[in-house]
Amino acid sequence: MSPLNSLSSLSTLPTPNVSLRNQIASSAAKTVPAFLNKLYNMVSDPTSNLIHWTDDGHAFIVEKHEEFAQKLLPRFFKHNNFSSFVRQLNMYGFHKVPHLQQGALVQEDNVAEYWEFANPHFQRNQPDLLCLVTRKKVSNGPSGAGPMVDVNAIVSEISAIKRHQITISTDLKTIQRENQALWNESIVLREQYQRQQDTIDKIVRFLATVF
Repeated sequence: MSPLNSLSSLSTLPTPNVSLRNQIASSAAKTVPAFLNKLYNMVSDPTSNLIHWTDDGHAFIVEKHEEFAQKLLPRFFKHNNFSSFVRQLNMYGFHKVPHLQQGALVQEDNVAEYWEFANPHFQRNQPDLLCLVTRKKVSNGPSGAGPMVDVNAIVSEISAIKRHQITISTDLKTIQRENQALWNESIVLREQYQRQQDTIDKIVRFLATVF
């Protein structure tokens, strides 16, 4: 075979499909529930100040949840019920992250409250992970049996609580050290005051003997 024929035969070899990976990614995206796609688009919307990613992009925050339910939820979902929205999040393995304010857990009736939700497969700039977010399954046990316990979610919540307990413990120790420093300072000031008072008493007694 001549060199020209060899080159001709090489040109007829099938070329690899460069879009195969994109096709796989597209197929994976089609399996993502509509709720997750809408949620991801809503959180990623830069025009909204009622819902946004956390600084590290591993969770999202809902600000002013009542206003969020009335103004933003209907744009992406067919309701304005915040409790229903939270139930859907729970069904897909999201958990609410507790927060601290001045050394104590923020109460739900706090005016400045905001809600933070996390799922290990729901992260900023990584929509390809959405296919890993699965809905909780209901057990096939006898009638009346409740849904299966999501052990991973429970463990994750316990870990979050433990981290906040450590933070509280650290804050308490800091306060104790500051209180001890203030106590020591008060003792020093008391001693200085007593010495000054003794000096004044001596001066008064001396003046009394002179006059």
